This record gives sequence, C-alpha cells and structure tokens, in this order.
Amino acid sequence: MKEFLQKPWLMTLLGAIVIVLIVIPSLMYLLRDFLPEPSLTWLDEQAFGELSVDEAATEEAVSGRGGGGDASKLSAYPVVDDMIAYPEYTERYEYLYEGELPDLSTIDATVYRRVDALTLPSSVSAAFSNLTLGIVPLSSFNDLELLNFSLTQEGVEGYSIYADTSSNSISISRNNAYWQTLDYSKTLTSSDLPTDEELASLASQFLTQYGIDTSSFGEASVDRSYIDPDSWIPDTMNVVYPLIVNGTDVWTMYGQPSGLSIFVSLRSDEVEGLYAPGPYTLEASTYGLATDPAEILKVANRGGLWEPVIENATVTYTNKLGEPELILAEHYQYLDDGTSSILYVPALRFPVIEDDPDAPYIHDWVIVPLVQDILDEVNPAPVLFEETVEEDINTKR
Repeated sequence: MKEFLQKPWLMTLLGAIVIVLIVIPSLMYLLRDFLPEPSLTWLDEQAFGELSVDEAATEEAVSGRGGGGDASKLSAYPVVDDMIAYPEYTERYEYLYEGELPDLSTIDATVYRRVDALTLPSSVSAAFSNLTLGIVPLSSFNDLELLNFSLTQEGVEGYSIYADTSSNSISISRNNAYWQTLDYSKTLTSSDLPTDEELASLASQFLTQYGIDTSSFGEASVDRSYIDPDSWIPDTMNVVYPLIVNGTDVWTMYGQPSGLSIFVSLRSDEVEGLYAPGPYTLEASTYGLATDPAEILKVANRGGLWEPVIENATVTYTNKLGEPELILAEHYQYLDDGTSSILYVPALRFPVIEDDPDAPYIHDWVIVPLVQDILDEVNPAPVLFEETVEEDINTKR
C-alpha cells in the first residue's frame, strides 16, 4: 500500500481530481445565469461626473503616448487631424424629419452605468496556483488570478467557448477544423441571401439547443445596410438581440442594436459563433436632458452624433426620417485614470423611411442622445474642405 501511494502518477491523478472538483462547481457558479437580471443601485444626481468625451485621453489613444494607443477608443470616438489632406470631391448626407418630437419634458432622465460582474471564485485561482505546468511551478508566483479560460468540444462540428473577465464577455466559435470543411470556391450571390426570418430561425434554434437564456434581450434583428447584393455578399451575417435595460432596448450610437450577437454562415446555414456581454449590475443617476427640439434635429439632420458637418460638399444626398422612438444608447465614458465605463443614456432612434436613390451609403437608423452633457461637447464646427486644403498647401510652402 505504501509503495502504491508513492507512485508519481498517483499524485498527478489526485491533483487532477482536486482541480475537477473545484473548477467544475466554479464554472457552474460563473455560468449559473448566463445574463442574470441585473441589480440596480440608485446614486445621487450626476454621480458619474461629466459624460462628455475626454479629449486628452482620446488623443493619447491615437498618438500612442503613454505606452501605446487604445484601439477601442478610436472605434468609439473618431479624432479629426488638422493635417489631413482632404479630397477635392466630398459627399454630405442630410436626414430630414418633418414631424413632431415627443414631449421632451416627459422623458426619463435616468442614465445607467454598467458594472461588470464576470468573476471566478478565488478558490479556482488558488487551485491552479498549486499546479506545476511542465517545468514551471505556479506556486512560485504570488497572487495569481485566473482572468479567462476556454473550453473546446472535440470533433469538426464542435464549438469553443471563451470567457474573459477583463472584457466581461462570453464568446462561442467553431473549432479550427470546421473552417476546412467549407467550400470557398463558390462566389456567393443575392440568391444565397436568406430572409431575416430564416436567419432569426437558425439563431433561435441554436439558442434553444444549447439552453442559452435570452430573457434579458429583445427581438432579433438583422443588419443589411452594409450589403450590396449586386456586387458583394458576405460569408457570414449577424443576428442581434438587443440588450434590455429597464424595459428599453439598447443601441449603439451608430444605429445598430447592442447585445447578444449570433453569427450565421451563408455557406453552411449553420451558426458559427456567439458573442455576448457577461453578467453585470447597474448603477443609476439622473442627468439633465436637452430641451430644445432644434438642437436634437440638428444632430439628426447630419445623421447622428459622430457624423461630420460639411458645408461645401460637392454633392448632397437627402434622406427622410420617420417618427422616433425612445431607446437607450451605449455611450463610452473615458476617465483621466485611463479606465472607461459603459453608460446607457436616453436617446431617440429615427428610422430612415426614404433613401436618396443615388446615395452610395445608406443608414437604416439615426441615433440622437438626449443628455445635454454629450450634445454640448460633440457639436462640431463645419468642415470647409477647400479652405483646409489651401491652408495645408500654404503651410507646406
């Protein structure tokens, strides 16, 4: 018996059993509710500080000062460089709304801040800390914390699951061997495009098959605005279920729903992957909202918060907007210490009901946030391309 207990493989086996006994319950704890009903904590008025963009932080992200740029800031908040040589041919898009806005004084002024809650119990990190990986004893490193993990199914049809506590995200994707089974020799055409109903059905079947809870999300939608059936068809299309916060859909500032994304392959008619936020809690605070309809319509007229104002465009494309609905818009707040928060702010979502037939680019929706802080900062000066080009030329002389 003593010799049996001294077998080297026995200690490895016992260690593996201990890990399984600790890790499996911990993963069940982590994923016990894919996206549980978040708790809500009310704070004082304007508890999140100014909601405007931190321009210094954004410029630092662009230049890479302070140890490298942060690409996430670039994607959310574009920065205009005065030294860019603009083209002589410029396009302007305008969006006209001829109806009445809702009574702005009756709109709920609550702003929500998301507090990420995707964490692993300390017992999991402690269990891994006692392992020896090859020649490296993890016990030699103090205060180890497990930040992410991945699990993979065997076989060509299997999926890989990845959870990242640092980004508070959960994703699922096909295994690498799956991509080798697809036939890429065929060029997809408009006849290969499924209907929205067909795509939503495939997404729904996947969610049902794997028991993924969608009770915290709204109705499925499909974005086709980027597809030109006459020239290009993507391999994958995205079905999005918007996040629901206090009964209201969450959308991005760019006019797409934000929440649970399901990726469907047009080559296999199967779900390739999933991306969703992890569990979270909410903090709430009230902020002053815009009261001037003209200010709101001015932002809507240019197509949204981050669209440029071009006064001397070569050509102008005119589109018409329909009656807006109240939503929550996803707003990124960057702080002086380099951290960021995701806020959900009151906003109006205008549907584009009539496109300019000559416009090369089409918006389906225009989003206008209603928080006065945000509108005050992103009220850009008109861009005069000819004057800018001449100024650049004179500067170079």
